[in-house]
Amino acid sequence: MFLLLILFVNVNFGQTRIKAMMYNVLNYSDSEVSRNKTPFLSTILGEVKPDLFMVCEMIDEIGSNYLFENSIIPFNENFQKAPFEENQSGSYSLQQMVYYNTKKLILEETRVITADTRDINQYTFKINTENGNTNPITIEVFVTHLKASTGSSNRQRRLNSIQSFVSYTNNIADDSYVLFAGDLNFYTSNEEGYQHLIDDRNPIVIIDPIDRPTPNFPDDGIDYYENYNSTYFWNNSSFRDIHSQSTRTSNIGFIDDSGSTGGLDDRFDFIMMSKNFNTSTSLYYVNDSYKVIGNNGNCYNSFISNPNCSGGYSQTLRDALIEFSDHLPIVMEIETPENTLSTNLISEINFIGSNIIKDYLKITSPNDINNLKIYSITGQLVDVKLSKNTGNDTIIIDVKHISKGIYYLSHQKLKKPLKFIKI
Repeated sequence: MFLLLILFVNVNFGQTRIKAMMYNVLNYSDSEVSRNKTPFLSTILGEVKPDLFMVCEMIDEIGSNYLFENSIIPFNENFQKAPFEENQSGSYSLQQMVYYNTKKLILEETRVITADTRDINQYTFKINTENGNTNPITIEVFVTHLKASTGSSNRQRRLNSIQSFVSYTNNIADDSYVLFAGDLNFYTSNEEGYQHLIDDRNPIVIIDPIDRPTPNFPDDGIDYYENYNSTYFWNNSSFRDIHSQSTRTSNIGFIDDSGSTGGLDDRFDFIMMSKNFNTSTSLYYVNDSYKVIGNNGNCYNSFISNPNCSGGYSQTLRDALIEFSDHLPIVMEIETPENTLSTNLISEINFIGSNIIKDYLKITSPNDINNLKIYSITGQLVDVKLSKNTGNDTIIIDVKHISKGIYYLSHQKLKKPLKFIKI
């Protein structure tokens, strides 16, 4: 019984979990279109709560800064952004970026690996553990966006980029923890680029956390790229629970109408990982944590906000996802037994009375909770002020002037936002 108690304490209180999220943000820039769709990202981040946020299709640094200041910082002010690098590969302007929770991750170094079409951006993170100076745990994070579209020349260009990545991994320690993420645009696991990425002879062995390959092409002399058979591609209903593109069947009526259409039918977005995440006791993949956010597994060839696609992911979240991008985010979690440095979380906030209110929101907390923030259901920051602090752990917030609806009370030290309803 004593040993079981010790194990319970270690499992529940002695570990640090990091949620990684990969998202194609659809031509995000310092444009009016991107600014207008930013509140929807706030809703998504508030729901997912990543610690490592990796993106593709960032057009410029000004846009990256706007997204950071207007969506990421309001979600979690402990976040920081990596340096923005202009694309050094080819003539494409679309680029990758990473944002991260400084309470859990320390960015030590960044590099650019030139490749076909677009760069592969490398970020070396150290986990911010109590023993980080004496027993550092580092993660090598690679983010890229491979060449899109069908055809042998585009498959070759995807392979070229993967060859550049694999060759580069000769430069890092063979026991490194590696995440390789991005919009990889593979139509099938039979593609040469995908097969080269997961080749177990590579310097760093990379695997798919969920191990969901397509069936192998039969050895029958048929070119299945030219003589398409969906059985051997991710575009078929048996993979409907892991499809990440396209969220739309039409672009009519959306703020950003540049997205792909056709309905949810392809697995283009990935977070791959080094094999040692499945064998190490120092840093390991959390089983069943790999998810396609918003995909309830019942939306094949349809639009993600279709009311008929209901399930664990809410209508509100799916409405935000279809507005923001034509891709869905991918998440996975990794964990270490090591503790991160203290984050001084608020122990508890309680509503006084009901969370359905008309004029005043009343809460109680034993902690100092200055800088409380309220967000609308679409992620917009609502301008409210503390009306009264009674001095006995009770805070009263005047909400008479805000519109009726659902809101969230948030604070950087609060484990999760608290929902209330203004009537």
